[in-house]
Amino acid sequence: MNSPLLTALLLVFTLCTQPPSHAQFIALFDDFSTAGDLVGTSADSGDVRWAAVQGAGGPTVSNGALNIDAASGDVAQLNFSDTNITAGTIYLGFNFTVSSAGSLNVSETISAFTGFRTGTPSSGSVVLGFGTFRPNGNAQAGSSLSSTSTSQVYAGIFAGVTHNAHSAPLAAWTTPLDRGTDYRAVIGFDLSNDLAHLWIDPSSSDSPSITLTGLTGSPRGIFVREGAASHGAILFDNLSVSLDFNTAAGLAAVPEPSTCAVIFGALSLVGAILYQRRRKHT
Repeated sequence: MNSPLLTALLLVFTLCTQPPSHAQFIALFDDFSTAGDLVGTSADSGDVRWAAVQGAGGPTVSNGALNIDAASGDVAQLNFSDTNITAGTIYLGFNFTVSSAGSLNVSETISAFTGFRTGTPSSGSVVLGFGTFRPNGNAQAGSSLSSTSTSQVYAGIFAGVTHNAHSAPLAAWTTPLDRGTDYRAVIGFDLSNDLAHLWIDPSSSDSPSITLTGLTGSPRGIFVREGAASHGAILFDNLSVSLDFNTAAGLAAVPEPSTCAVIFGALSLVGAILYQRRRKHT
């Protein structure tokens, strides 16, 4: 067998024989290509469906993205496990754009439009939230944030579905983000150490990040949530939930087991054919 093919086989074998951190974990991806109500649709990978937490149909999908409105109050959940996960790190990655249309009032409270949720849709609760807002004077003082122009917002992570940035410091991204600009966010929930990291547009896990400590709770799924006027309208796309940072960030990915089996089988077949041809010519 020629050495390049052998190298490829060994690489696939190495990647695909790594033991999973969680036997019950299901890697998820959804590019929101099915127009209409989100609830009841299946993720593109993972073979699980979005379920309603609040409201009937959840946020709606159109033009290849999920529309998270500021006022309807619908919430939907997508589980990556049948049970709550208590150890390891789970990464949530997604693209988001805060609409530049209309005005956003300043506020001292930031509300989550996505994040991690524990339990079932009917009985669970938000463990870790991600949201955006324009901080008012109280929030700026309480969380050491700068004032924002009407075209900017701050992003942050926090325990629960809302956080008062005046009462307690917010784990906020270091600089304001521009409305109307698409960003890639990655949240790493380190369950073993009760903390979370947030990256914006990372090129690797070594890219700048912020950290939130003191978290409690064990997630079972992720959620999307409408209803906070402070975050404005959000376009949400390319959702990825993984045990691998690069996969969640949209960088080079470690193959899933089913993909590994196909690749390994194909390379083995090619290797056998090349071996037989070489024998015939010797």
